[in-house]
Amino acid sequence: MVTTTVATAVTMIATMIAFYYGKYLGNQASVETIVDSMLTRLEKDGFIKTQKNEKGEVELISIKDLTKDVL
Repeated sequence: MVTTTVATAVTMIATMIAFYYGKYLGNQASVETIVDSMLTRLEKDGFIKTQKNEKGEVELISIKDLTKDVL
């Protein structure tokens, strides 16, 4: 028979393992890579518009700039 103490200990150990595994996986993917892939996907699906500046960096186009030609 499992006592409450044993059940609590097993739960805490499982929670700690899951936390540190998630922390390990989070360190593997850099923030820059995640943001880059998200912006690329949003542009590909047509949710945002971007342009490259003089330095070759990608910039978001303001909604005001997109709609001023329409009005």
